[in-house]
Amino acid sequence: MKEYIINKTNENQRLDKFLKRIMPSASNSFIYKMLRKKNIELNAKRAKGDEILKANDSIKIFFSDETLSKMQSSPVKTNNDIYVRAFNELKGIDVIFEHEDFMIVYKPQGILSQKDDSNLYSVNEWGIGYLLNSKVVTDETLKEFKPSVLNRLDRNTKGLLFISKTLKGSQRLSEMLNKRTLKKYYFAKTKPGCNLSGVYKGYLYKNPKTNKVKIYDQINDIPKDLKYSPISTGIEVVSKDDKCSILDVCLITGKSHQIRAHLAHLGYPLIGDPKYNPDTDKDVKFQELVAYKVIFPHIDENDDWSSLSEKEIKISIDNA
Repeated sequence: MKEYIINKTNENQRLDKFLKRIMPSASNSFIYKMLRKKNIELNAKRAKGDEILKANDSIKIFFSDETLSKMQSSPVKTNNDIYVRAFNELKGIDVIFEHEDFMIVYKPQGILSQKDDSNLYSVNEWGIGYLLNSKVVTDETLKEFKPSVLNRLDRNTKGLLFISKTLKGSQRLSEMLNKRTLKKYYFAKTKPGCNLSGVYKGYLYKNPKTNKVKIYDQINDIPKDLKYSPISTGIEVVSKDDKCSILDVCLITGKSHQIRAHLAHLGYPLIGDPKYNPDTDKDVKFQELVAYKVIFPHIDENDDWSSLSEKEIKISIDNA
């Protein structure tokens, strides 16, 4: 018999999802059959599989060691060394804020938020390496829940990224991001003379072949059969001189390349962004965009996240 005690890292998920994570080679039909036969129990009782797990719940699996070992062997070989290497090799990433369910880190320019088809490490691997190093997670708990980056920044954009520590953190922050109740703000540097002020709306189409975005002002302007997304971008001028304009941008919707393409469409492309600003100075290595601030929504005082209610987390633009 093998017993698992649920902790804060893996609570708030369905029992069947948890069982599939710890027994990746087991089929769904096998898991449900074992539940019906009480070869798997939740808190010493028969379970259906759709129960939501809570901290300190007990799961007992009455398999032979041989059967359990077979079910736990993953079809895909996992190697956690990649996280340790990413943590040791990637430089310039800083933890800005830590909560028991998540953390907020600063990503420098030139580093991926999440892994792509290249062999480059990303903040995602760095974050798991950081949590392994600080003993927040272990090789064993990674089999039950794997932390991850929850929002994305372009490789050449610097600023704040969320990384989940627990399933609860992943679920709640993902909901805030999807419902846009968590506000995200950026500093952007554009050409001089900008007078933009207010919320600007449009429609965004991303060409998957060129990885480039086009903005349309009206639906009727969009060619037929193009898949588009409505966008809203809040823009205010912070300062300007004869060299540049500094903008405070609120990302109301969060679509790929939205700020970069929308500012270019409005006539003020980012300095250092050759994709949307062909006139940019080639000596500027990265686009001038910083995700510098997030503000949490109002959270009820009886909620265990109440300390985050309307909380503002930001970095100094001078130090970013």
